[in-house]
Amino acid sequence: MTSKRVFEKLKKRFADNDVDSPLNFKYVNQLQVIMSSIGSWPHKQFGRHRLHTILSLYNLLLQALCALMFILGVLYWRQRMHTMSFFDSGHIFLCMIFDLLVLIRLLVARTMKYQETIKDYLLEFHLFYFKNRSPYAAKVHTQIHTISGMFSFYVICQMAHGVLLFVLMPWYNNFKNGMFGKNRPENSTFENSAYYYLPDACYTTLKGYWILFAFNSFTSYIVTIGLFEFDLLISLMVFQIWGHLKILRHNLLNMPPPENSKNGMYSVEENIKIRALLKEIYEHHNLIIKFVNRCSNAFSEYLFTFYLFMQFITCILLLEVSSFTADALAKYGPLTIGMHQQLIQVSILFEMLNTKSNQLIDAIYAIPWEHMDTRNRKTVLFLIRRIQKPVSLKAGGMVPVGVNTMMAVLKGSVTYYMMLKAFAGER
Repeated sequence: MTSKRVFEKLKKRFADNDVDSPLNFKYVNQLQVIMSSIGSWPHKQFGRHRLHTILSLYNLLLQALCALMFILGVLYWRQRMHTMSFFDSGHIFLCMIFDLLVLIRLLVARTMKYQETIKDYLLEFHLFYFKNRSPYAAKVHTQIHTISGMFSFYVICQMAHGVLLFVLMPWYNNFKNGMFGKNRPENSTFENSAYYYLPDACYTTLKGYWILFAFNSFTSYIVTIGLFEFDLLISLMVFQIWGHLKILRHNLLNMPPPENSKNGMYSVEENIKIRALLKEIYEHHNLIIKFVNRCSNAFSEYLFTFYLFMQFITCILLLEVSSFTADALAKYGPLTIGMHQQLIQVSILFEMLNTKSNQLIDAIYAIPWEHMDTRNRKTVLFLIRRIQKPVSLKAGGMVPVGVNTMMAVLKGSVTYYMMLKAFAGER
């Protein structure tokens, strides 16, 4: 089966032909429901004020919960740091980093700039509103829509798989070790997916275990959504920006030449049409720049913390999975693959954005400016100067996000992993 036929089948699978707004797309509805489950969807910007108020309070509750989990995790490690193994300490630190990262993302979701960016993304910038401008724009919209649907479905499956393994693997180990039977091993404690500074009954009694199991199941869902769904949201926005840049480049490369001209110049009527095309290109590029700047402003701190914490997360995960036991591979293997993949895919998406932006710089010189009148040539010169600045999102408002940033994080992670591995061997 050719790739074209595969894409046609996928296009039918994820098609939304009868909708009148991006808000009604299947993948947007899925994103909205999942983000609402952690109180991070700006319903107020879409006219649902009462629901926004309820979810805003829920968001505050989740923030308090993440902060409490982080503090209880620190206290648990401090209490047992002299008796627990090096790998158990790594697990505690990993959970605490996850809690802190999700807390920061929940805080970002409360900012007005984040909420306005999502509103602009779905009500103004989405390719849905540009698909009728040309057959090529319609083609790009269909491609990006299909890719967005496939990518959203993949991330959701990845999240479900990760949560189930992270929560159920400790349960399976307890079952295998006879912790649920009548003849339970003496002086034994239950294994859990996360540990906190709680009464010993939570770790030694069956009733306490099930209470903590239910709590960990809920918090694992919250943390997983906080880790993956925010990155999915940014990825979907990057897909749209990439599509806009692709359309803009096509328009630059396909400027019509003069017709029936003896001196090689556009006629008066043609110059008027060219002026309108140049104006449309300028307005389209300006729209892209404004949206990218708004995204950079809204997600600047988010991207900075993403790469900062990824430095520690990937390092600890490599350490945990390096024991190569069946338990470690089942519990940390999918999470290690998922987090490294998340780092790589986000970085590659931003690098694709940078590459497509740089292609505009070459495409602008393909405009047949030599056939235009003086006024249009001045407009082309203005466009050349304006497009020289690449379109890119920056972490912390300073560091361009892309493959180079990803490589720096991965190199640092491997270096720290080797140091910790050597230290663990000494212990």
